[in-house]
Amino acid sequence: MKKIPEIYSQWLARLENGVLRYPKTLILLICLVCGLSLFQTIRHLDLDTDTTNILSEDLPFQQDRKRFIETFPQDDQAILVVVDAKTPEQTTQALNYLGTRFRNEKQQIQSIYIPGAGEFFDRHGLLYLALNEVEELAAGLTKAQPFIGTLSKDNSLKSLLDVIALAITEQEQELPVDLNPLLDKIRLAIRAALDGKSYPVSWQQMMIGEDRDLLSTQRFILVKPILDFDKMTPAEEPLAAVRAIVEKAEQELPGVSIRLTGEVVLEHDELTTVTYSAEMASIASLILVCLTLITGYRSIRLMLITLTVIVMGLILTAGFATLAIGHLNILSVSFATLYIGIGDDYAVQTCLRYRELLRQNLSRPQALIGAVRHVGPSITLCALAGATGFFAFVPTAYTGVSELGIISGVGIFISLLITLIALPALLKLFPLELPSAEKSESLFPDWVYRFPMQHATLVKWAAGALAIAGLALLTQARFDSNPINLRDPDTESVTTFKELLKTKESSPMTLTVLAKNSNEALTKARKLKQRKSVENAITIFDYIPDHQEAKLAILEDLSLVMGIQLTTFPPVQESSTSDNIAALEKLNQAIDQHLAQKPDDELSLTLHVLREDLESFVATLQPASEAEKAAKLGKLQFSLLGTLPDTMNMLLKGLKADFVTIDNLPRDLSERWLSKDGIYRIMVLPSKDLNDQKNLKDFVAEVRQLAPDATDLPVIYLESGNAIVGAFRQALISALGAIVVILLLSRRNIKDTLLILLPLLMTGILTGASTVVMDNPFNFANIVVIPLLFGLGVDAGIFIVDRLRNPDQEDSVLDTSTARGVVFGEMTTLCSLVSMAFTPHPGLASMGQLLTIGLTLMVICTLVILPAFADSYKTKK
Repeated sequence: MKKIPEIYSQWLARLENGVLRYPKTLILLICLVCGLSLFQTIRHLDLDTDTTNILSEDLPFQQDRKRFIETFPQDDQAILVVVDAKTPEQTTQALNYLGTRFRNEKQQIQSIYIPGAGEFFDRHGLLYLALNEVEELAAGLTKAQPFIGTLSKDNSLKSLLDVIALAITEQEQELPVDLNPLLDKIRLAIRAALDGKSYPVSWQQMMIGEDRDLLSTQRFILVKPILDFDKMTPAEEPLAAVRAIVEKAEQELPGVSIRLTGEVVLEHDELTTVTYSAEMASIASLILVCLTLITGYRSIRLMLITLTVIVMGLILTAGFATLAIGHLNILSVSFATLYIGIGDDYAVQTCLRYRELLRQNLSRPQALIGAVRHVGPSITLCALAGATGFFAFVPTAYTGVSELGIISGVGIFISLLITLIALPALLKLFPLELPSAEKSESLFPDWVYRFPMQHATLVKWAAGALAIAGLALLTQARFDSNPINLRDPDTESVTTFKELLKTKESSPMTLTVLAKNSNEALTKARKLKQRKSVENAITIFDYIPDHQEAKLAILEDLSLVMGIQLTTFPPVQESSTSDNIAALEKLNQAIDQHLAQKPDDELSLTLHVLREDLESFVATLQPASEAEKAAKLGKLQFSLLGTLPDTMNMLLKGLKADFVTIDNLPRDLSERWLSKDGIYRIMVLPSKDLNDQKNLKDFVAEVRQLAPDATDLPVIYLESGNAIVGAFRQALISALGAIVVILLLSRRNIKDTLLILLPLLMTGILTGASTVVMDNPFNFANIVVIPLLFGLGVDAGIFIVDRLRNPDQEDSVLDTSTARGVVFGEMTTLCSLVSMAFTPHPGLASMGQLLTIGLTLMVICTLVILPAFADSYKTKK
């Protein structure tokens, strides 16, 4: 009874006879099918860029996230606008400017939310100060009534300087702030005016204090864009609109810094970087693959034929993806690169064996049929094993890779069919010149090819030692579950995001816990605050100020004391240049008088420095033209008084506060903390920098001990990592098991199966160990490498073992077309992937680095370690 490989070889011979009889017709039909496939792909293949779809929605943490988004959808997929300025007044001005323009951009922006801003906080902001702070503010404003009254009648530079001069000399004029800090601010403003610049003095900070919530110089805006997932970059247009507004704001508001981050911006920037990196890698790959094929073939014709076959298969695989799935995701979009890396192996082996047989003086038809008969069973077995490796991804929860497995697995069979049908037809239509039989194709001396067999014992001991060392290192391998580390660290979104992670008050990596009622929300929040890794746990009840009755009584009394003075505080008024210069000189005289009378009091040091700058400023005014004087004095006036009207008007509104309850909180605030269905949200802030992986894990673990259904970015990052690791572990075991079964059924020889698996296992161990040695941990991108190496590497082992078992001659297997095919096949694969290692995208770069190491090790293990063990087995046999 004939063996299956022999029957299959005979069938292949009959197939090739038919192919060689009608080559033009076959190529024409294949081109027509490719054209139809390309047409359908262009019209119907979409790109799903929504990264939330790359993991199964049935995973528990995905369900928790889904419930949270359904309950509180307001801030999902939002742009985080970070506004920084030197003073809270500048920050507020920027928020108002941006808020107005964002709301007017209705085509690209769905909604915006500015935490702590709006009419409600303008009126009730003082209630959020501590009771003692309200008392201190009221006492200071009461004492400063003469100062406020003076400036409310004449809010000018001259008036301010006169009041300060009087306070220095007589110390009878009460100010709303401590005199020493105010004098220092005046000095800085004068020094800035000397340099032709402004130094805005924050009256809010001086009067109220630098409270982090009310008077922060860093504020945020949440912009919810209208995303179009039918496009390659869904956020491109809304981000362009937002950035145009930001650019205009920075031009009109000097000294204000505005940055964008958040998941939408991070993902958009990543897609942009990936696209750019992929384009770079594709161009480099094409050039390197062509150079490698020319080097291996030493024939431009064979190189062009191989590229033609690869392109045909690639088009047909894209057509299959269109029909079977209908879209690509951000992972399965890489099927083209993988196809090139896998599909060219079959063509390379066939072409090199064809030319080898031609060198043995066979006719072209005989050599072509013989090449397919010899190589066909091997590449078919490779296709079965490789496709099985990819199909092992299908049942995993990692949807993105599952779809990649379907496309690439079927793509391998498409590549096999194209190699068996289109390649022989093209070689028939474009025949090679018969090579000279005397001309050797060996690249190295004969001892190089025989080294693994002649020194088999040494190679085996070395392989064993490396395997043991690799297994020891594998125990230290780790997985980096923070996707931020895979994004371009130089982009604004990443640098801003990492900067915010270092803060306790504004970290974007918070956790969310849902509670069914108010008691549960308050109880959980109280317990969460006791956790070591938790800085704070915020609920809607934190927006209800404490001690309201006492604070409102103080504000009411203060309102009566201030009377009409704060009803409308006037804007800055212009004084004449001469009056302003006279006021500066009067201030200088007041400083001289104070220093003469009290040379050693607490103001003396500040006054000494102030006098030097003040005299320099006055001296620069003397020779200046009227226009120059007005300009310099205008900058000084803006620095000293520009923020005072806003501060006083803010205080005026604050004096009209009333009792705050949940019912009268602003809707855009309350709906983010209490849903229509009565579900309460608890936002948990970390106490440590979550750029550190250990801090991230501790934070999630501690919160989930109390609230197992806690969700948001930290959980998504960690659980996604766990799911992906589990998916690849499952895929790896499944792929290895399936490959073993296929090899045992096809080879019916345990020792041959072990020989084929030997390079795979060695490569897997050593590649995993390299992540420890090179400090290139597994991550969301490069973890795909190990299963890929199994799919890519099994081919090489099958080719070499087949050639060892069925030699055409007694020469070393390493000096045959099979070994050269393995080398150049892996080299073309390497060239199609190695360029990723030099791209600016850290994720792709880490994947490219690991693939480069893995494929290099695969070639070494296949061509050195496998022959040593095989020769030993053959000798014993």
